[in-house]
Amino acid sequence: MMKNKRLWKGLIVMLAAFVMLVMPVQKASAAGTTEGSNLMWGSAYSGVITYRGEYYSYNFSLKQSGRVTLAFNVDSVSECAWTQIEEMNFLDESGSVVGSTRVSEGKTNVWIDLLAGNYTLEIVGHWGTGTGASFSFVPSFKSAGETKSEHSMAKNNEIGMATPYKIGTKIKAQLACGDKVDIYKVKVPKNLYLNLTLSSKQQYMSVTLKNTAGDVAIGEYNITAGTHKYKYFLPKGTYYITFERGINTGTYSFKTSSKVMPTVKIKKVKDTGKTITATFKRNSDMQGYQIQVARDKKFKKGKKSFSYGNSGDVSAYGLKKGTYYVRIRAYKTRNVRVNHNYETRYYYSGWSTVKKVYVK
Repeated sequence: MMKNKRLWKGLIVMLAAFVMLVMPVQKASAAGTTEGSNLMWGSAYSGVITYRGEYYSYNFSLKQSGRVTLAFNVDSVSECAWTQIEEMNFLDESGSVVGSTRVSEGKTNVWIDLLAGNYTLEIVGHWGTGTGASFSFVPSFKSAGETKSEHSMAKNNEIGMATPYKIGTKIKAQLACGDKVDIYKVKVPKNLYLNLTLSSKQQYMSVTLKNTAGDVAIGEYNITAGTHKYKYFLPKGTYYITFERGINTGTYSFKTSSKVMPTVKIKKVKDTGKTITATFKRNSDMQGYQIQVARDKKFKKGKKSFSYGNSGDVSAYGLKKGTYYVRIRAYKTRNVRVNHNYETRYYYSGWSTVKKVYVK
């Protein structure tokens, strides 16, 4: 009976020793912290991987979007051999890989731009001529400073999740790994010019503006890093502004301002014999002007309209003798697609002040 007890005790000791050999060992780092399941910024972590399937896993949470940087060091555990970490994966809380890389031997900084959310870092296997790889790293985090922090599980990358935006507001945001586009919804209360200033460290990003009616779609593509200014004429409506990243991730900011279509200021109105001619200062942003005359101030009786290109004077002709009231407005045109065909639409400014003239 005693022999059986000793035999069982010996087997248990051998089994425990075997488990310790095959399982990753939690090692103390130089900073005195220990490898654990939850990362702490500024703490040091280390480990040894001796076969391809072995891995270390760390969890971390971001309350806001930003950049995670790992000051990483990899060494071979064998002399005269080279090695590298076979995989370094970043997974979101759904288990999807949002970023992946290999880490070569030596010191390097590994960084990744992420949205707010819960993540897992996996350091998987070694590959090389040696028998294993030892690694150590110190994690750090820098906030992107987003105006509204986007979450990995609630992105504004679909129309239904678009972020409400008000013209004149400055927005700072980030396009991160697993987050290719940002969409904003804006209401344009009247026909106006929208000035957009975009600043970005990204290469080849794009911005598009589309209205819900589906007849306006404009944009800029392959935008280089830096600050760029754009000006668009937008008819009244609701629009979606989409920012899409190019070849890299990073922060960007944008701001808008608007200016309604300017009204015409009439300089002079005169009768030239059955014709009324009005002069004014033209605006190069306009495509043309329309003059309207009528027999009454409310423009109900005897109303006539005449359209012209972008000149500095317009005329109403074929008029009979009598008193007329005159007003002018500017317009822009846009070719829009309707039922598989294109048609020209006119978008007008407000009317000028009314002038009175007598035709002899």
